[in-house]
Amino acid sequence: MKSFLSTFLILISFTAFAQTNNKMEQRKAKIQSMETQGCNEDLTQLKAASMAYCQSKEVPVIESLPCIESENEVVIRTKDEIIKRAMALLYLGLKSEGVEKKTLDRVDATYDIRPNFSSVELKYVDAENPDRQQQVNANWRYESLHVLLWALGYVEELRYPANVCDVKTDVGIIAQRSLKIFTEQAKLRSKKEILDQADLIYRLHWAVVNARIKGEESPAKLNSSVVYERHYVLNWLINYMNQDWDDVSTDT
Repeated sequence: MKSFLSTFLILISFTAFAQTNNKMEQRKAKIQSMETQGCNEDLTQLKAASMAYCQSKEVPVIESLPCIESENEVVIRTKDEIIKRAMALLYLGLKSEGVEKKTLDRVDATYDIRPNFSSVELKYVDAENPDRQQQVNANWRYESLHVLLWALGYVEELRYPANVCDVKTDVGIIAQRSLKIFTEQAKLRSKKEILDQADLIYRLHWAVVNARIKGEESPAKLNSSVVYERHYVLNWLINYMNQDWDDVSTDT
């Protein structure tokens, strides 16, 4: 029995390693493809616009950073998917602030949230005493929620990511509406608008990561955590590598 258990655990570990390694190879292949495919005229203009914006804010850029996928290649998440994800992130944020369980249960019932949680999120949602890191990670998801509210037309613009979002205002956007009304009033932004932001955050995130590698502060007052969350959710929105929420990568 002991021998079987040891073998079983080894097999599980090997399988997990193989899956992780496979994902890394897929991401590597994706990046290489982006680097070699070149840019069509529209993507060249998009890249140029993003770089010009970065330069206007004194954010470092590199010409060699490739273009993202074109409108023809990208399939944006549906309005229904985005709304469900927004509700899940709302719950995570509220729990991270210490909102009592009976209130969270009421929010869950009002917006039918539980079916929307990812497997990783469920571990936090069901934890009676989540650790500090879980709380911090959940709280930062307010920044992802902010982007989703923008994508649904509830937030007018995504401002330069130097400061955190206005959580009270964002939560209020949802709280003052039933799920039905929230869904009816949501107006999904165009693919072009979403891709514009995806390309821009890709380049802003490169600048943040490059500074961190050099042991420097984030350039031009960029908030590295805000940039990361924004890049994460925008990659999810554009179905980057068809990854589920827990597996979204932010390759730079």
